[in-house]
Amino acid sequence: MAAAPARRGPGPLVWALGRAVNSVVVRFPSSWRFFRRPVRRFFDSLADGWDERVHSDSAEFLAPLLAALDRIQAIPHRILDIGTGTGAAALELANRYPAAEVVGIDVSPEMIVQAQAKAAGLRGRVRFLVGDIADFEQEEGYDLIAMLNMPPFFESVVTLLRPGGFVVTASSYGSRTPFFTPPALLKRGFERRGLHTVAGGQAGLGSYYVAQRAEAGKRLESI
Repeated sequence: MAAAPARRGPGPLVWALGRAVNSVVVRFPSSWRFFRRPVRRFFDSLADGWDERVHSDSAEFLAPLLAALDRIQAIPHRILDIGTGTGAAALELANRYPAAEVVGIDVSPEMIVQAQAKAAGLRGRVRFLVGDIADFEQEEGYDLIAMLNMPPFFESVVTLLRPGGFVVTASSYGSRTPFFTPPALLKRGFERRGLHTVAGGQAGLGSYYVAQRAEAGKRLESI
């Protein structure tokens, strides 16, 4: 008898935690202050061995993020990766945009330790910081803000986005992703805050959404 195929996607505990947090935080952003500490502790506990369990640098895991980037007809100079975890998405962004400055933030210090070890040879092009998007401040702003498997944090993200900049949200396993926000809700949330939808779709097992700030961006170079 043939063995059952390996199940893809997150385990049940990660799925349950992510879905509960995401559904509340998307609709009531101020509730994040109640979730922040338990989420940090939870992911700190999983940091050691995270890449081996989740395969976060695999083509399957990153497929929707890369598909979203294909829809951006510009070259960003400053990029923020929110909820970077062990840094897989940030490193992929640095590889795709070698002239860009990439900053990855995560509330989990242990995840950031793992990410920093990976970036040791990149000579400062990629920086990983312990940080929470709910109160993260950068006066310079960003041309591209990426969120792989994260709640959208609409207000905080739009505040950090430069004129003409892009927001990318991607879910590695579509609706089976723990921190999954339906495309219609992403569209409504970002368009209410002055962005316009660029693209959305499926890639591999996942899905993605891309929006752009309405003003023309002087710091973006056309491809």
